[in-house]
Amino acid sequence: MSQDYVLIVGAGPVGLTAAHCLSKHGIPVRIVDLNDGATTLSKALVVWRRTLQVLDSSIDFKQFLESGHEAKRARFMSFKETVKTIPLSNEQHLLPAGVFIPQSATEQLLISALAKQGCSVEWQTKLTGLTTNSDGVRCQLETPEGPETVHCRWLIDCEGAHSVARHQLQLDFPGESMPRRWLLGDVQIEAKTDPNETMVVNSSAGMVALFPVGETRWRIIADGGPASIEQPRRDPSEQELQRILEERTGLDWKITQSFWRSEFRVSERQVENYVHGRVVLAGDAAHIHSPAGGQGMNTGIQDATNLAWKIALIEQDAAGPSLIETYQQERHPIGEAVLKTTGRMLKAGMLTNPLAVQLRNLALHVGMSLKFIRQHLTDFLTEESVSLRGSSLCGPGLANAQIQPGDMFPDCAITVAGQTVPATQLLRGSQASCVIFGTVDLTGLPERFGASGKGFPLTVIQTGLGTEVTDVAELMHAFGLKQPGLTLVRPDGVVAAVGTDIEVIIDYMERLESFI
Repeated sequence: MSQDYVLIVGAGPVGLTAAHCLSKHGIPVRIVDLNDGATTLSKALVVWRRTLQVLDSSIDFKQFLESGHEAKRARFMSFKETVKTIPLSNEQHLLPAGVFIPQSATEQLLISALAKQGCSVEWQTKLTGLTTNSDGVRCQLETPEGPETVHCRWLIDCEGAHSVARHQLQLDFPGESMPRRWLLGDVQIEAKTDPNETMVVNSSAGMVALFPVGETRWRIIADGGPASIEQPRRDPSEQELQRILEERTGLDWKITQSFWRSEFRVSERQVENYVHGRVVLAGDAAHIHSPAGGQGMNTGIQDATNLAWKIALIEQDAAGPSLIETYQQERHPIGEAVLKTTGRMLKAGMLTNPLAVQLRNLALHVGMSLKFIRQHLTDFLTEESVSLRGSSLCGPGLANAQIQPGDMFPDCAITVAGQTVPATQLLRGSQASCVIFGTVDLTGLPERFGASGKGFPLTVIQTGLGTEVTDVAELMHAFGLKQPGLTLVRPDGVVAAVGTDIEVIIDYMERLESFI
């Protein structure tokens, strides 16, 4: 029997985001997960600025801050010596560079947002098989009540590295596994610490990365040395983690309690195509990589926000079915770049030869003294460098502008009702937006974002004299506007087009209609 919903397999942050965004766009969803409930573990520990931006239209970034700590600094050390401390934030942004927050808390925020849309996760439900056809996917599920066969419109695979759907489709997952042991511990410590700072410590005995979970609770990730792929995994003891802290960091930290200890191996893999008819892969089901830089969950959440609005437009006959191919076009190169960069970062941290360590530390000290290199690193970490410029979904922009179509709508300062706020606040509560600067003739402006008058309501936001939104000079400058104009913003917060009249929007809707 056919069910007119999108089935999402996997209720981690990526699956929850996909369900939340699709529900927001009016598309029925069903989200299932084989686990008994949401994770209670800290797992992914940081939500970077780009993710805060893509979620901010419906989940206020301040909610993440209420459950975590602002990521303000990164300190690079060699045993007790600080090589360089760099700020993660800069004056161009009002949103924090990131928030140190346990994945369990991130998932609860997403579950709460989803519940407000009348949707909840079906736990203890496993995908066991699937077959595809032209108008959907036939799926076999194992539920607490027994086997169930459904025919859904789409299947979004967010099940992670051990994806059943990927195996059912017999998709290659090319890449490599690193023959090395990595140790993880979430521990309580007896010491005065800075919960706004992450630390990376390099020593001849191996790298240690330290991430704050709270004021006295920290995540330890340590290089455990070479290990064959076949070698059984062995979780570190509390004593082993304490010894690593003492021998490699020189920090006067005493572990008083451990909440989670594990050994893991690093793999770097990516499927060649994220889209297979009406089965679409997102997050770790599509790409896995080194944990360096905390990019995994964030990249997956952004996969989901990119994907959801496209499926929604197709389901509403507001864009042609080939629009889904732009998901592959836009997100696969980003996943590939993350794999390469995090792999290089991890290999640099694994150096143990004393001369190589000394040269690396010197290069780090000199490099981080240069503003443009610091900016390059922080832009990568916060994902400010992620851009979709060149996508077939990019409309016109203005020459020499800082923000071009394909970039995120910026969070620079504006004034609303006398208060200085991030410009991203303009997009809150909307599905797609048209921001107007000054007096622009709006005759013929489409009422909806999509082809043939269908799709999502297009929210029109007036700024300037006579409106609540004043002092938008910095925002206009970012778009290259020196006179009245407007910008069209996609549902995922990406700038679609910028111009001086509504023709850029009309042209963009025709572009959506061209996908057949």
